[in-house]
Formats: sequence, structure tokens, C-alpha cells
Amino acid sequence: MAMAMEIHGTRFGVLEFKEEEVIILNEGLLGFPLSRRFLLFPYGQDSSFFWLQSVDEPEIAFIVINPFDFFAEMEFVIQDADADAIGCPSGDEVEIFSLVTIPEGRPEEMRTNLAGPVVVNTVNRMGRQILIKEYSPRQPLIPQDLRQTYMQEREAENRRVGRQDARRRFRRDKVVPQKIAAVG
Repeated sequence: MAMAMEIHGTRFGVLEFKEEEVIILNEGLLGFPLSRRFLLFPYGQDSSFFWLQSVDEPEIAFIVINPFDFFAEMEFVIQDADADAIGCPSGDEVEIFSLVTIPEGRPEEMRTNLAGPVVVNTVNRMGRQILIKEYSPRQPLIPQDLRQTYMQEREAENRRVGRQDARRRFRRDKVVPQKIAAVG
């Protein structure tokens, strides 16, 4: 029986996991060479986004996607050296993830690194970040022509939430004096 392990992260608190759930990236990620063991779990129910949580450095977690969910036409070849490094002679046993960056306060400008996807052998859970020159390291996830629609929907949602907050404040303002009067 596999023994449960846990990490104490800053973002998710205590995460329990089994050793067989760990993805090993022997070379780490670009800029994060000390993080070599990761957990992958969904960002939310029915979400296309995932969390890639470092086991070695619990304060490090990345949002990732399967780039083929967003860029169906994308194609690339995994070089033999990369396939050998993860113990995967054929491409049939891999999952591919790309890291996502979401600028603070500007989610409409989120982008992903298609030039440095992470390839994971689904059998032995060994992975490697590879380099693909043909793709951008800053590929927008929301096409320019859809950003305006996204921003309008976001503003409408913010106005709706703002009106709800104002109604709650108004109700709270009306209730609080009554409680004070009842106490006094």
C-alpha cells in the first residue's frame, strides 16, 4: 500500500498525495532548477487549466494548460534525446502542458509558453521541459479580436457584483442600527 505524503504550501495549505502521483522533471523548469518533483491537479471543476505544484519548493505553483485544447492546429516533434530522457520511445504515452502567465489585473492578456512545453511520460511520470523554436514563449490565450468581448463581459460582471455589494451594504446598514437599538 502506497504511503500518503504531504506538502505544506503557501497557496493550498496541506496537500496529501501518493508517491506515484509525482511527476519528476530531472532538470526542473527553466528558471526553477531546484523544483524537480511536481503534482498536477485541476484548477477547478470542468476547467481547462491545471495547477503544477512543486513538491520540492511548496511556494512554487504554476498554472498550466494542455496547449492542444487551445491550439488544435499546433504540431511539433519530440526529439529523440528528449524522448529518451523521459523513457518514452514513442509519442503515444505522453501528455503535454504549457505554462500560463496571467498579468495581475489583466486576465484578458493571459498567455502561454508554447516554446517551452513540458512533456510527461504518462507511464513512468518522467517529464522534461523541451524547446520548440517555431512557437512563441508569449502566445496570447485570448485572441485579440475576442479580448474586447471578454473585457465587456468582465465589466458587466463587475457592475453586477458591484450592485449586489451595494444592496448588501444597504441592507447591512439598515440592520445594524436596529441591532444597536435592541442592545441598548
